[in-house]
Amino acid sequence: MAIATRFPELRDQLGVNNGTFGTILSLGAVGSLIAFVLVGNWVHSYGIKPIVTFGSTGLFASLALFPHMHNPNYFLLLNIFASFCWISFHIANNAQAIHRQEEVGELILPKLHGLWSLGALVTSLLAIVITPFVTLCWHIGVTVFVMWLFTMYGIIKSTPYFIGKNEEADAFPSFSIKEIAKTFNFQPVIVLAMVLAMQAEFSIQDWSAIYAKDTLKMSASASIYGYSVFIGAMIIVRFNARRLAAIWSERQLISKLPILGGVGFAVCIALGTWLSHTNQILGFIVSLLGFALAGFGSSILAPTLFGISFRNSSLPSSVVVARIGLTQVIATFIVKVAISWVAQVTSVTIALLIPALMLLATTKFSHLGKVTKD
Repeated sequence: MAIATRFPELRDQLGVNNGTFGTILSLGAVGSLIAFVLVGNWVHSYGIKPIVTFGSTGLFASLALFPHMHNPNYFLLLNIFASFCWISFHIANNAQAIHRQEEVGELILPKLHGLWSLGALVTSLLAIVITPFVTLCWHIGVTVFVMWLFTMYGIIKSTPYFIGKNEEADAFPSFSIKEIAKTFNFQPVIVLAMVLAMQAEFSIQDWSAIYAKDTLKMSASASIYGYSVFIGAMIIVRFNARRLAAIWSERQLISKLPILGGVGFAVCIALGTWLSHTNQILGFIVSLLGFALAGFGSSILAPTLFGISFRNSSLPSSVVVARIGLTQVIATFIVKVAISWVAQVTSVTIALLIPALMLLATTKFSHLGKVTKD
């Protein structure tokens, strides 16, 4: 997540406009698709450890090279490779988590979502502190090297628990090209709901810093605040998910939270842009409130929808994750490219209204949730 906090500098370094930059970022989906086709079979053939080692090392090496890219074509190829490595790590890591979850009888995946959010928050806070003092190359290079060392330590400590080759026949499925077409028929309503619910997270990751820097004219360091506030809001709700589940049913959560997030985000982003013309700081504060409301509204929708998907399928949970993930990557790619060119043709403010409206539309799927409280 460190590189996302400094997207404005990376865009300027590549010498491209918002539409082109957003398209290049979105085309990382090519690497994701290739990984979905190949890596499930690799997990079966080689086990978890080689895949998480390759995936994490390839990802961190790619990220370390990002700040040195000045040619958009080279950056595109590197981004595709980075996405391939990230999804390789994602597939193997989730397969291991699901396997371990079934072994110990304890929910692990929701905790991983919460810890990922916490890591993203710490990374963005670090970026706020050091951005005024260090170059993009030093920031990303040192960060990814330290994270790689921690990841290797984690892999070594986890080795006794890793799935071996061919140990779990359906730990995580691999896809042939022919099977990809069949995958589109798998719970299409759930996939649509998840694409709508998660686009706010993807868009804020890609565009929050650019919005603050270009539209609100904030400094490079201050431009990172939006993403930090968004992730912080997500963490607050995710770590209190059980309390919310005791108060509201799934159906109520899916009907209430997107209204808070979608309406609040749209109003505050539009108002913040308008206010910034006369009062930059007030406009920035109002926009931060919008990012917080978006975090509250989208926080637990994805885990909730995944839970509904698991209940509605007789397939292993890992297979459900893979099939939904593959379709979601393709759908999200289309939406992200569209948002990129809306940002280019109109403004980043208008582009950010699209995920706000998509989040609001998630309420139409509240009927999928349970009526009873947990």
